[in-house]
Amino acid sequence: MTTLKTRLGLGLAASLLLMFVLQWLAVAGALRHLAEGHLRARLEHDVEAVLAGLKPGPDGRFVLDPARLGPIYAQPFSGHYYRVGAPGQVLRSRSLWDEDLAVPAPAPGETVLRRAAGPQDQSLLVLARGYEIDGRVITVAVTEDLGPLERELARFRVAYAVISAVALAVLLLVQGGIVELTLRPLRRTREDVGRLERGEIDALDDRVPGELVPLVRELNRLLAALRARLVRSRQALGNMAHALKTPLTLLTDLADHPAVRASPEARQTLTAQTAALGRLVERELSYARLAGPGAGTRSVDLATELPALVGVLRLLHRERTLDIETVLPERTRLAVDREDLLELLGNLLDNACKWAASRVRIEVGRDHAASAVGRGKAALRITVEDDGPGLPEVEATAALERGTRLDESVPGHGLGLAIVRGIVESYAGALTLDRSPLGGLRVRVELPAV
Repeated sequence: MTTLKTRLGLGLAASLLLMFVLQWLAVAGALRHLAEGHLRARLEHDVEAVLAGLKPGPDGRFVLDPARLGPIYAQPFSGHYYRVGAPGQVLRSRSLWDEDLAVPAPAPGETVLRRAAGPQDQSLLVLARGYEIDGRVITVAVTEDLGPLERELARFRVAYAVISAVALAVLLLVQGGIVELTLRPLRRTREDVGRLERGEIDALDDRVPGELVPLVRELNRLLAALRARLVRSRQALGNMAHALKTPLTLLTDLADHPAVRASPEARQTLTAQTAALGRLVERELSYARLAGPGAGTRSVDLATELPALVGVLRLLHRERTLDIETVLPERTRLAVDREDLLELLGNLLDNACKWAASRVRIEVGRDHAASAVGRGKAALRITVEDDGPGLPEVEATAALERGTRLDESVPGHGLGLAIVRGIVESYAGALTLDRSPLGGLRVRVELPAV
């Protein structure tokens, strides 16, 4: 998946590279144009010098005074050549040695500038101009070797390319820093989403660039709506549970009515169905109250909540002397909904207290080994065990079924482990039952840690 940083980096890098290539071509072309313009001006000067030194001799043939020209035209194959063509006569510079030049023959008043091959594979710039002297048309052509210029231009192009490459690398680094700074608000927003998932904050920070403000505000509005919906749902369920208590109490009391007592079979049926209805209502209300994982879930501090819960259980089971041991991790704040966690721990500890002989132990920790829910990351593990009779394997499996009661003589609805299973499933966790070293049942809950 391509990231925004990669897209921006590649786009800006391609733009910079294209700009530098075009700039390199433009500079190299402009420099060549300037150099060739300078050469043309020099060749025009040399043409005028040759023309000024050209005079008709006693026999009517043209002669050229070499004193008017520089010594470069006498040096063999110097690259500087001249050639004067007149009817029945050709004058060549000594620098041509025994070679000749193929030059154009422009009409009088016309000038031709072109490249041509010279002696020893030289690349020449030729300037030829036509004149009419004493009724005779002559052509004066001068040349200059482009080799030295081409070599200088090549060295310049290489040096300019190196400088451009260094400048491009520096600009790419600067550009990378600018992209990093530009995308930093997105990283902060991503970190806020993680903190939101862990329950450390209630909303995303809206101090972001203008382009991100609508998105952040919409997400915060959605989170607020979800929290409000959860609160309304829990309030409505609480109201419904309170409203159901009165008819259930009346039905329970109806079992003691003389008319009902007169029919033992009807009384037994009424009592059983009323109890089943009570368990069903409690179970469904417990499931419906679950918030489950998700953004906006406020984290809970076990160091504060667990001691209070243990105190309530000790009060509920005050007729028995129970030793309830708690083992907590260094990091006691967990990214789990408070109501869900209290429901989970309350059911586990309540079941353990009901069946324990004298000792209950709860341990909360983080498992850094690969697990079914951690997928190689740390997983939150809650272990509750007691020294009661424990459960055979068949009954341990049955205990996880919704509404299963293992012993009708034990007070309560017998829904604890089934409710725990519902909470664990809502968090995509794992629940296992086995034999505790204390002798009773050990319940292990694993939840994905944030």
